[in-house]
Amino acid sequence: MTQFESGTVCTETLAWLGAEVLKVERPEKGELGRYSVAEPGVDTYGFLILNMNKKSITCNAKTPEGLDILKRLMTKCDVVVENMGPGSMGRLGLSYENCKALNPRIIYASLKGFAKDSPYANYPAFDPIATHTGGLVAATGLPDQPIKAGISVADSGTGIMMAMSIIAALLQREREGIGQRIDLAMQDFIIGLGRASWEPYYNTGKPPRRVGNGMPLEDVAPSDTYPCKPFGNNDYVHIYCSRSPGSSHWKNLCKAIGREDLLEDVDMATPQSRFVHKDKCDAAIREWCQRHTKFEAMDILCRADVPAGALLDVDDITKDDSYVDRGMMIETTHPQRGKIRVPGFAPKLSANTVEFKPSPGLGEHNDEVYGGLLELEDDVLMQLKEKKVI
Repeated sequence: MTQFESGTVCTETLAWLGAEVLKVERPEKGELGRYSVAEPGVDTYGFLILNMNKKSITCNAKTPEGLDILKRLMTKCDVVVENMGPGSMGRLGLSYENCKALNPRIIYASLKGFAKDSPYANYPAFDPIATHTGGLVAATGLPDQPIKAGISVADSGTGIMMAMSIIAALLQREREGIGQRIDLAMQDFIIGLGRASWEPYYNTGKPPRRVGNGMPLEDVAPSDTYPCKPFGNNDYVHIYCSRSPGSSHWKNLCKAIGREDLLEDVDMATPQSRFVHKDKCDAAIREWCQRHTKFEAMDILCRADVPAGALLDVDDITKDDSYVDRGMMIETTHPQRGKIRVPGFAPKLSANTVEFKPSPGLGEHNDEVYGGLLELEDDVLMQLKEKKVI
């Protein structure tokens, strides 16, 4: 019983790992994230990307018949996942206590913006709220301007963390025979994700500084993102030389860019002194980068054992066949959208091969689930459809 991103990422992750996932949606309208305002009746790209390998069933849980159907499903399922607004499941009569009474072995997974015992428990939340309240944005951006992440770190990250927790709970159930409730808040996930921020905090007694593309733990150079030809919006490469004593990165970099003279420059002797004279350091690197594309710069430097990463955008990744070849991007055909490439599943398991399937149509699996799993007769199913219960 999920919507939007955090819960749907959790269940899609489980589906890719082999779970049979039944996505419960509202009759006629479906999940709120399914339909586009611009194209009524056509699944959004967001929906089809987040709901692959699932089965869609429709059910109006606010009707007595619909609630009865869901309760019957609870007795047959291993896991319930929900990321509805605070209190929504309880108002439907599907709280953990209700579900546990129906199935003591149930794993009940609840994703929220804030923890249920937090002073903010009843506050509404989306991804940017979690990243602001979890410490991520305070450490991201320019010295005088915090900047939120451009991708849904809290939503997707919390979903993946919940999937991991569900698998652990299922393993514990196999060993101990018990079900349990799992609560995970996006704010709490972000707090945990930023655990390295506590090192500079305890070293200085102050929150980490915002340093743009620099190194927040210490003022060192080079550690920046440099423009490359042909100088489009995302034509950049990030270059970082380790601050660890004995690192050969700086020496390798000077050789790779044809500036071995810098190795004799006292101003460039240490990562810290290079930061003091950052203008000189960066000017040499920038001049070299401007003669190369981001891909060329990354390739040349990495082959010389210098950490460097091209600034890749979704267009770069989508059009690069190597990501398809290794299964990180997958080609799928959606009934409404045709053939598209979408992100796949990052982990590779030697004994578990993911078969990617397109997102389901609304209520596509009603007959299979209600007629098969719950053994409802055809005439009963017809009545439920006519009453808009399913």
